[in-house]
Amino acid sequence: MLRVSLLLACALGALVLPAQAFEAPKMLKSGDDPLGHLLNKKERLYPSPALYDLDGDGFKDLVIGDLFGNLTVSKGSKEGFGAETVLTAADGKPLKFNNW
Repeated sequence: MLRVSLLLACALGALVLPAQAFEAPKMLKSGDDPLGHLLNKKERLYPSPALYDLDGDGFKDLVIGDLFGNLTVSKGSKEGFGAETVLTAADGKPLKFNNW
């Protein structure tokens, strides 16, 4: 019943939600190199970052996937993020997810 009331209020313009304010996007970098933009000197399509502490050191690492299924990681530390490297499996081979 509440859902119907909210939908009706929105349709009639009676419900006004506060505007959301977002800061301007910021490019993440390791030193002077942008993170998530290039992989092996090739453009990445739709890089999608996620923060997760992969190695359990208490610092979040930046894991970046893209539309082609590539995965990279930039290790976090108290100084910031390290260089971006290809994320590998236990056997040392690059992790890649086929999106097509």
